[in-house]
Amino acid sequence: MKKLKVGTRGSKLATTQTRQALDVFQSYFPDVEVELVKIKTKGDHLATHNLQSIGGQGCFVRELEYQLRAGNIDFAIHSLKDIPTDIHDELTLACVMKRHSPTDALLIKEAGVRLETLPKNAVVGTSSLRRKAQLLHVRPDFDIQPIRGNIDTRIRKMNEGQYDAIVLALAGLERLGLDQTVYHQELPPQVMLPAIGQGALALECRKDNTEVLSMIKKMEHAPTEIAVTAERAFLGSLDGSCTFPVGAYCQSKGNTFELTGMIGSENGQIILKETMKGNDPIVLGKTVAAKMVKQGAITLIEECKNDQKETFIY
Repeated sequence: MKKLKVGTRGSKLATTQTRQALDVFQSYFPDVEVELVKIKTKGDHLATHNLQSIGGQGCFVRELEYQLRAGNIDFAIHSLKDIPTDIHDELTLACVMKRHSPTDALLIKEAGVRLETLPKNAVVGTSSLRRKAQLLHVRPDFDIQPIRGNIDTRIRKMNEGQYDAIVLALAGLERLGLDQTVYHQELPPQVMLPAIGQGALALECRKDNTEVLSMIKKMEHAPTEIAVTAERAFLGSLDGSCTFPVGAYCQSKGNTFELTGMIGSENGQIILKETMKGNDPIVLGKTVAAKMVKQGAITLIEECKNDQKETFIY
């Protein structure tokens, strides 16, 4: 087979996790040559802008999807949490790989400091509305300030004293080996429900590229695929974007799956949660979403979006 071109964002984390995924790919297909194509996305170009103002997490994948549809790359490797629930008709998520840690981590400068023991009114860096809402629910005194940039940049800003702590996905720390060198506290789902699909990598390609589709399908991890399908069905039933405080986590429980969904107000005063079990991931996700709608989820989502509109009128 000819050489395959694989698209990725150019950040250190994106290229590292892409290379880790390609190591698995080449264990199946050692004779296939792969070329890494680094693509700058809107989210990378506008690195200082508020995520919600430039389209939420989807801003990190649209350019890769354009290059896929144009035939300039054969498949793309994404963090699944960056992919909106609705993708272009010509494309498909061909494979979801085994999930790394789905949880978030609180990074601090000194060993021994924890979420509960950070000083009153501590400045905590995150641009995620999901993290902000859940942090303020536990510690309403926190001063939550936005932070963008790659992981190294964020850690440097914290070490320089701009923040008392920052929150990052634990999987990112692990993939870069930073979980061994940076003081951090893992935040369990009971405290901080993760983003939809957090910790999982997804491989996306064109539906008509059947040869590549069949190759990368070999890397699929079925339990992860079922879990993230439930999480994405939950999100898709509500709005499909991550431009409001929303989280979900699905895990296998014996012979079935358990999904917990969360929607909150940005100030953390209201956190709605629902947990259910089921065998069909799409039905499970939709059912949890329907239960949360009855609790008032749509009102919360609309209030959050209206607040954002007011914030982004210049």
